[in-house]
Amino acid sequence: MPPRSTRAPRTSKATTRAKTQPTLDLEKRLVLNQWLLRRFGVASFDTLIDLLKIPDYEGYTDDNNTKYLATLIGLPNRNAALSEAMLREYDENIVRHWKQIVERRALAGGQPLFMKYFQYLALLFSEIYLDHYFRDAEGLCAMLTAQAAAFSAGKDPGDKVGTYSLDDLRKLAFWQATGSGKTLQMHVNILQYRHYLNKHGRTSELNRVILLTPNEGLSRQHLDEFGRSGMEAELFRKDGGKLFTSQSIEIIDINKLREDSGVKTVAVDAFEGNNLVLVDEGHRGSGGEDWMAKRRALVEQGFSFEYSATFKQAMKAAKDPALTEEYAKCIIFDYSYKYFYRDGYGKDYAIFNLGDDTQEEVRLSYLTGGLLAFYQQLRLYRDRPGAFTPYLLAQPLMIFVGGSVTKSTSKRDVSDVVDILHFLAAIVHPRQRNTVIRRIERLLGGQGQSGLLDEGKREIFANSFGYLLKRRLTAEQIYNDLLQVVFAAPAAGLLHVENLKGSDGEVGLRVGTNEPFGVINIGDAAGLIKEIERTNDVAIARGETEPLAVSEPEFAGSLFRRIEEANSPVNILIGSKKFTEGWSSWRVSSMGLMNVGQSEGSQIIQLFGRGVRLKGYNFSLKRSLQVQKELQIAAPEDIDCLETLTIFGVRASYMAEFRKYLEDEGLPASTNREMLTLPTIRPFENNPPRLRIIAVKDGIDFKRQGERPTLARISGTPHPAKVSLDWYPKIESQRSAGAHGGGDVVNKNEAELGPRQLAFMDFDAILFELLRFKNEKAWYNLNITRAGISDLLENPGWYTLSIPSEALELRSMGQVRVWQEIAVALLKKYCAVFYTFKRSEYEAPHLEYRDLEFDPEQNRNIIKEYSFAIEYSETNLITKLKDLIADIQRGVLKPLKVGGNNFEALCFACHLYQPLVYLDSKRVDVKPVALNEGERDFVLHLQAFHQANPAFFTDKDLYLLRNQSRGKGIGFFEAGNFYPDFILWLIYAGKQYVTFVDPKGLRNLRGPGDPKISFYRAIKNVEQRLSDPDIILNSFIVTPTPHQEVAHWNGGNGSMSISDFKARNVYFQADEPATYIMEILSKITNP
Repeated sequence: MPPRSTRAPRTSKATTRAKTQPTLDLEKRLVLNQWLLRRFGVASFDTLIDLLKIPDYEGYTDDNNTKYLATLIGLPNRNAALSEAMLREYDENIVRHWKQIVERRALAGGQPLFMKYFQYLALLFSEIYLDHYFRDAEGLCAMLTAQAAAFSAGKDPGDKVGTYSLDDLRKLAFWQATGSGKTLQMHVNILQYRHYLNKHGRTSELNRVILLTPNEGLSRQHLDEFGRSGMEAELFRKDGGKLFTSQSIEIIDINKLREDSGVKTVAVDAFEGNNLVLVDEGHRGSGGEDWMAKRRALVEQGFSFEYSATFKQAMKAAKDPALTEEYAKCIIFDYSYKYFYRDGYGKDYAIFNLGDDTQEEVRLSYLTGGLLAFYQQLRLYRDRPGAFTPYLLAQPLMIFVGGSVTKSTSKRDVSDVVDILHFLAAIVHPRQRNTVIRRIERLLGGQGQSGLLDEGKREIFANSFGYLLKRRLTAEQIYNDLLQVVFAAPAAGLLHVENLKGSDGEVGLRVGTNEPFGVINIGDAAGLIKEIERTNDVAIARGETEPLAVSEPEFAGSLFRRIEEANSPVNILIGSKKFTEGWSSWRVSSMGLMNVGQSEGSQIIQLFGRGVRLKGYNFSLKRSLQVQKELQIAAPEDIDCLETLTIFGVRASYMAEFRKYLEDEGLPASTNREMLTLPTIRPFENNPPRLRIIAVKDGIDFKRQGERPTLARISGTPHPAKVSLDWYPKIESQRSAGAHGGGDVVNKNEAELGPRQLAFMDFDAILFELLRFKNEKAWYNLNITRAGISDLLENPGWYTLSIPSEALELRSMGQVRVWQEIAVALLKKYCAVFYTFKRSEYEAPHLEYRDLEFDPEQNRNIIKEYSFAIEYSETNLITKLKDLIADIQRGVLKPLKVGGNNFEALCFACHLYQPLVYLDSKRVDVKPVALNEGERDFVLHLQAFHQANPAFFTDKDLYLLRNQSRGKGIGFFEAGNFYPDFILWLIYAGKQYVTFVDPKGLRNLRGPGDPKISFYRAIKNVEQRLSDPDIILNSFIVTPTPHQEVAHWNGGNGSMSISDFKARNVYFQADEPATYIMEILSKITNP
């Protein structure tokens, strides 16, 4: 570790502000982050995103590494100092720590919790940094100083990043979007830090582990989270806590820290020593010297991890160049909201702002539109609960946030919270019934009837009420239903405001004597009641009826605590800006912001981050459209309504800046978009050729109808192939740090786990791990027994194990853990082979050829239409697409290319429907999923060959169909649920050559033995089983990956040439674009 702190006194804020202000945004100055990216040989984080964000990579390999590891090891420009052995060691540390903190959570939730790629990278960056920091802090300091100098060369003075000191190394900051799993990451960071302390014999030097939070509510939330992770933690107590303070995590609200101790506060000096300090909402206090000084004092001799979603906004608000440079040096990981949204995480959003609310009718129409959008969400959620169950959607909740609770604003004579209450009172009041119904009628009518237009003269709420319009109800019917669904009221009535005395800071809301529908949660409930009574008095003085009825029930429980209940009665939550920290809910679907100003920038982004949180399909955290792109699972109709956060501001001056922030990040300022439907032309529908496909006979389901196989050895013929495990890389990764280099072992020793190893193993633990693995794979009909495991391990003829002989010698009890890990890895591999074998064995007699169905209603592989959602800024594409739609409706089809290579409509006469759509734009979404670049190029190359070689096709007919997947297309369990992208039919000499073609990058496959590659052999086994001499089956991979990037693959005789790949039916688009189509078609007909 570094020597004792030599930190110089902090320069005063007045002095630092005199320095030159930076011109570059913070994210472009992250020197530490750039240094780590260079370790991996990449210039930008986007490169790692593209490589690792594949959903199939979540989880572990059979030998208990992450699936991300192999891709990182294969990076062509990885710094030699970051060796494969080091990466394996880091990966194993991360897996061990992660499993420790999620074990209880997984048991409680009934499903495994795997790292998302960004969580893994954040932890991997931490591993690399901490390894260097503890091993050679001065060397790390020198490397980072060199990186800072390289970055600063040629930059403006305000953008330069200065020399690193040893004290600069004591802090790591993580800039990550709200909802990106910072809590679990924090828990692993603690384990990582303790691991390296222990590894370097410095455990005794750690004084305390302290978590600083912005308020007591968040402190209690963290205490619960530590409990779920099985980590010892407690709220800080002045009278002393646990005996061994370095083992227990002490959680303290930073507001309790003072220069001197008081009744409810504690002096910072009480924590002197080598502390590990974690700072949640790390942006808090960045603009104030007092808070920052306290934080620095706590970390004087120790280390800190900070976490925030809004470092950028906090730095802008602080206007302190020295502080901004400090964070430019210590932010190790940037997964800010732009990355989170682009990856498909969280909800979509629609952002509106009414800057001028002086026209009362416009203001009330605007607020009614926001309420109507929320009612639509709640109505839809109640109407189709079954359809949305897999997507784990929470019951919608509307929240209103006011800039003031009891203080009147300058433009209106009431506080913001009371202003909200007056609006709700007007909605439910019997005298306002007809007025509200007319507003609803205008809002649903569109065509500018509401008078609410944006800067582009478009209806603000255009395309916002699709589900309500489908229901074909009158405005009056909708109003009546809105009263019942949102306000729990069968009829209009007076809005009652109830001071819930038994609940701190809570005010309940109900209509008449009906059940409560909402709650106000603020710090000064009594003050709010006085403000309401004041405004009631003003109304009475004007000769009006009082707008709000105030009461104080004798017995009342907390409504706020009931928000997270199933079927909670609370639909509306009103409060002040306290919601930005210390409160978390999956329910927020609509958000009203009243009079929120520029100074609340970070808080609004925090609030926005909480609103866009989404559990997603199988807890993927992703929007259904992203799930559909990745897994080809059709999203339920209208689910986008429930996956959209509606934000409507009134006099919320920050909203304009927030929209600009989103646009600067390359994100849409609002996801309210132009919706277009593009029909397809199906030229073969009326006179279809007889094309044959493979299918399992209807009604055949291995899991439900087949045997319940028990994991065991299989003798005789046929039998599964042997599984193999190479333990040499593991051995390399377990060497000391000084021996990280290592090299390939030429003659690897093969051995077996014998009685001497098996005698020490815990077979119950092995069984438990295999049962968990089985459940992850959803192999519910597979039986696994302790006796079966024992028999397999005692008769090792089913596997090949490469391992140094000394690794099987008992040198310590730690070796037993390694042997058990090897046994589990082998058995997991065998489970997969065994289950695939048994399923194929069952389905083989039930496979058949059948005629392809051309009706899109019967065959979802035949696309009837595309649905587009296009940002309004894409005016050229919208115009061109509308023209294309009009042409198709007239029976005319022409190819279309818009925006360079961003959008193409491909018209290939041999494809069974047209057009095929290629799309590469963050501003456009399309269902079903568009072609990617490799798929597009394959179609264009095939089309060009077809047009240029009529002689080849004189006696041949060619047909092509894009194959959907996951329940829509044709897939093959034998190849790991492989759904090839295209089916190609070549009819020649009385035979049908049915070929499956998959344009696919190779970098993410597992070498030449990957099931998707070896499928070229498996498909021939299927052909043999079906034994129709007039149908020939083939499979090809067409890859955009250049050969040089995979030439190192070992095909059994060293590195692989292009010819070696071709022997496995793998062809390279980039290397041989002019010839590969001809070679594939020739190989099909003349193998």
